[in-house]
Amino acid sequence: MIHGAPGAGGVATVVQSLADGLLQRGCQITHGPSSLAGWRLLLSAARQSQVLLATHNFRAAYVGWVMGALLRKPVVVWVHGPLSEVLEQAGASPGKRQWLRWFYRRAVHFVFVSESSKRSFERFMQGLPSQCKSATVIANALVPRSETGPSSRTNGNDGIVRIGYVGRLSPEKNPHLLIDLMRALPAHFQLTVLGDGPLRDQLETASSDLADAGRIRFLGHQADSAAFYGTQDLTVLTSRYEGCPMAVLESLQAGVPCVGVPIPSLQEMLQDSAPYLLAKDDTADALAAAVVAVLERPRPQVAQDLQKTLARYRHSDFVERWHQLLTHAAVAC
Repeated sequence: MIHGAPGAGGVATVVQSLADGLLQRGCQITHGPSSLAGWRLLLSAARQSQVLLATHNFRAAYVGWVMGALLRKPVVVWVHGPLSEVLEQAGASPGKRQWLRWFYRRAVHFVFVSESSKRSFERFMQGLPSQCKSATVIANALVPRSETGPSSRTNGNDGIVRIGYVGRLSPEKNPHLLIDLMRALPAHFQLTVLGDGPLRDQLETASSDLADAGRIRFLGHQADSAAFYGTQDLTVLTSRYEGCPMAVLESLQAGVPCVGVPIPSLQEMLQDSAPYLLAKDDTADALAAAVVAVLERPRPQVAQDLQKTLARYRHSDFVERWHQLLTHAAVAC
């Protein structure tokens, strides 16, 4: 049983991708809400399940743990982001931190989307909880696409370099760096922002001169962003932290390099196969320099390096590892 699946964003994409993959493997999947309003449905579904998968490490994990304790079912907690950084960004109170440590000491199975997320969790907990039976890293994976299609990029036809950004416009994503980036790049660079969030109004106000010059535009949220990547020459990621960002995988899947600041999760993804996609630091000048350097590299070499990166994130491997883990958790209970 999968419960607590969010409705939008990269986490929702990878959760649905896993559910689809497990269904193809012959597993029976029931989605359940993590809200109190749906507790009867959740309890009924949990009774019929062999293992409960909490799709996020906060509310879904709390509800999953309670259901697992009541019904004596194994619960797997899926940790997406780096916990220490998430709590620091949120300004979590000492009471919230104490509660989380108490709770996580009682969880048994954890899955982390990256080694950096696992290390962050261990820093917060000062090691893995003593009751923990498994703490596995399973990176997010490419979502299979029925149609790949030719790229619709137009670089070289009009002299414009198109940069794309896909993500929530919220403090942890550090989207103000996008504006500084555009001011550090020449006038023939244009940025398209796909996403919405609490900082959108601030960003539009701060970049009004760039918008008037036709160098930046905000398209808001779009339910399916996959087609967008193919219209860009490259994409950028400015986040203060990430777990295993789907925006990077989706961009590379479209054959479009993604240049990002050197946060641990991106170093984990890119350092071995395409280190030039990492800026030297988290400043706009460093990000701009990396963008220009990537565009100057031979395209066949970049394409080859993107494929090397993607080879580590195959959907079949992702589903197989999850299937083995969930089967083992159910049998070991």
